[in-house]
Amino acid sequence: MTVHKALAELKLLDERIQKTIGEGVYCVANKHSNDKISGVSIDEYVKIIQGGYDKATDLIKRRKAIKRAVVLSNAVTKVKIADTEYTVAEAIEMKNHGIEYDKALMNTMVARYTVANRKIEMENGEKLDDRADKYIEAIYGSKEIKTNTDDIKKAKEDFIKANQYELLNPLDILSKIDELEKTISDFMSEVDSALSCSNALTQIDIEY
Repeated sequence: MTVHKALAELKLLDERIQKTIGEGVYCVANKHSNDKISGVSIDEYVKIIQGGYDKATDLIKRRKAIKRAVVLSNAVTKVKIADTEYTVAEAIEMKNHGIEYDKALMNTMVARYTVANRKIEMENGEKLDDRADKYIEAIYGSKEIKTNTDDIKKAKEDFIKANQYELLNPLDILSKIDELEKTISDFMSEVDSALSCSNALTQIDIEY
């Protein structure tokens, strides 16, 4: 059968196994002198118990065999997603878990970049210029002093240069964010169709 058909049967088997297990008797307390249980002979009731057990174990065996065949197939069948080759098992793990770490890294980098830029904007500009003016006033005296002299101008420039905030960005963070966003987008846009196509075409043998 195809992997697609196997997955559909596994879903049905899960439901049937739960139902069959729940309906099974397996053993019963019976008064020694009784020759019937629930209106049938002891021998017939023994067959009912055995039949319920056999039905449950047969379904479980089939599920294990199908699941094993699917798992083995997924471990060797290859799919190509966004120019990268994965086994089906790798692609499934990436979709269900691995890609979440890429998303977490990207989102955290965006948050850190936003906070850093907000800090830079807050500390620079008018706020820094006001601090520079107060510094000049403290060093040179009255606000009425002429502020176009070379010494005062240089002192203010030096103060601003020494106290301004800038982004320490050794990673070139925006390019890293763009790379992660593309990786995530490309993978998520192709993974489902790649897996569906593979499952529809890949044949597996069920043995038990």
